[in-house]
Amino acid sequence: MSFQLLDPEKGIYLSEAGSTNTILKGKEFPPGSWILADFQSSGRGRKGKTWSILGDEPFIFSGKFSSDSNLSSPGLFSLYVGVAVAKAILSVYPSASKKDLRIKWPNDIYLNGKKVCGILIETEKEGEVWDWILGIGANLYGTEIPDYLSDAGFITGDQNEKGRRARFLETLLPLLNDAVLAISDGEKRIEFINEKLLWKGETIAWTESGEQKIATLLGVNEEGKLLARTSVGNMVEFIDSPEDFRSLG
Repeated sequence: MSFQLLDPEKGIYLSEAGSTNTILKGKEFPPGSWILADFQSSGRGRKGKTWSILGDEPFIFSGKFSSDSNLSSPGLFSLYVGVAVAKAILSVYPSASKKDLRIKWPNDIYLNGKKVCGILIETEKEGEVWDWILGIGANLYGTEIPDYLSDAGFITGDQNEKGRRARFLETLLPLLNDAVLAISDGEKRIEFINEKLLWKGETIAWTESGEQKIATLLGVNEEGKLLARTSVGNMVEFIDSPEDFRSLG
């Protein structure tokens, strides 16, 4: 399997966009293209949810990869992208290394229990070619969170780390390409994910067929599936997160 990677020279900068992912789906944007916007009016998350970017330095990004076939474990794409984003955060923002950085399976980044980044992967197929549209929304710098978004946070609120959006982009682009190459080459990066996995070892709960289920979160396997064990020892595999998936601490 081979991928066409992001090209640093194929970037488009927009002052405003509806959804950068939607724009990048257009056939006029070849694989390798990417968009960075200052503002997004119709940001989307998984399962039709909206995603609001906060603060004085929002990072609103979409990139288009392509592959000559589908992945045997497509769930790895979002997780490996999460690893790339986490490494970029730790590289560009020294204060983040002093915080508890966690990857929430399958697609969010948390710092000190607050969501600072969301990732949305969408695919389109034409003939034998797969397009992978990658959306990343991150709250790079800010100080005030609206009351109705109490679970959100900023990567940094340190004045000394303000104004690093361009550096974050420059750091992230090669890390994203490296992540996709790792998928293509079959390189394993699950160890990093499990080291940083949100709620690992904690009791989790979700609703299934109207009944609450409870288990202990074990980690992520090499296919990108989330593993948990019930109190009676039954193993549970998730390929997607239930709507009310949560930690009971």
